[in-house]
Amino acid sequence: MYISLNNEYIYLNFNSHPFLKISGPDDLYHVELREYLKNDDKSISVENFKVAGKSGLGWRTDFECPIEFYGDWEISVSKFIPSYGLRKIFTHRFNDYGKWVKFNLDTNDREECELWVERIKVYQSIHGCEVVLNSKFDEINKKYLGYYSSHGIDFYKTYNIGRFPKMSTDFRTLDKRKEGVIWFGNWKTFWSYQHPRPWKFLNSQEIVDDILGL
Repeated sequence: MYISLNNEYIYLNFNSHPFLKISGPDDLYHVELREYLKNDDKSISVENFKVAGKSGLGWRTDFECPIEFYGDWEISVSKFIPSYGLRKIFTHRFNDYGKWVKFNLDTNDREECELWVERIKVYQSIHGCEVVLNSKFDEINKKYLGYYSSHGIDFYKTYNIGRFPKMSTDFRTLDKRKEGVIWFGNWKTFWSYQHPRPWKFLNSQEIVDDILGL
């Protein structure tokens, strides 16, 4: 989605992870991603760094955090105001109520696919989102009206549901201080960017519930 704020323009989505791009008159902006834990009204910082408001400065122009599974995210943008300091100019908490959400179901097993769809219905009943299914079974995909009207939609969030190997090789994945897990913010640890925990010994429902935060 696009947001206009005075002279700043922000593009934000969660496909399939938190992503924000800003353009504006300032050279640099500060972007922070925080997460609200269940039953807690205070958020905790997950990741933050500076992004450029214009190209050609030798600084990255977008912010992203590659975590794909559900999180109760809050993302904010701050800018430097002379004689004042950093001032927060934009805040958005993840909220897919009434928004289009795409669910990619990566399975060849029809029964498993149908089970995952049942859990997506639970997610929809909680979040109030508009659902688009993308599986190998068209007759299942067509159960949602979004199948016929999804062309050209700017999805708010995309979920990839399946059994995905751990492929990341970044420093967070390989850091020996947190061997076997990925870490953010010196507190948040999980198995891979697609799965909160290893899926080898999980059943089909546990896999989808992990990804959708159920």
